[in-house]
Amino acid sequence: MTFSATRPRAAAAVLRSQSEEILLVKHRWRDGTTSWILPGGALLPEEKPEEAALRELYEETGLKGSILRFLFTLPYELGTSTTFLVGVDADAQVALGYDPEEAQEEQKMLEDVAWFSIQDVHEHPEVRQVLACLHWPGGDHHEGLERPSHVG
Repeated sequence: MTFSATRPRAAAAVLRSQSEEILLVKHRWRDGTTSWILPGGALLPEEKPEEAALRELYEETGLKGSILRFLFTLPYELGTSTTFLVGVDADAQVALGYDPEEAQEEQKMLEDVAWFSIQDVHEHPEVRQVLACLHWPGGDHHEGLERPSHVG
């Protein structure tokens, strides 16, 4: 399969509780299936990936954050997806947001937002890639490893 950059996207990896939890949003796809993924979405025209990651985080979860570092870029069916480690205020509360693209649609894509124990979701493909970038081998045993600072 050939990937083209027709619809680049960006995502935010947000950790909290000494980096023991990660934030995911539940999406309902057009075919009716659902999946939990990192907050993120398509770049707007002239928008930088860093800007898109922060905008999408706010739209989908109500959280305002700051980019801590680039993590990775991966291909997906419509282009590439760039993920950043994002810090948020430790006391910030998440709330299910919205996708402006579906404002007029009856069926909403976003269904839920929640913090998950990394131990419970370490096999999730996006979470596994985040953990690999943060040098957590396998994503299932990270005691004693250095945690990123300022991530909530």
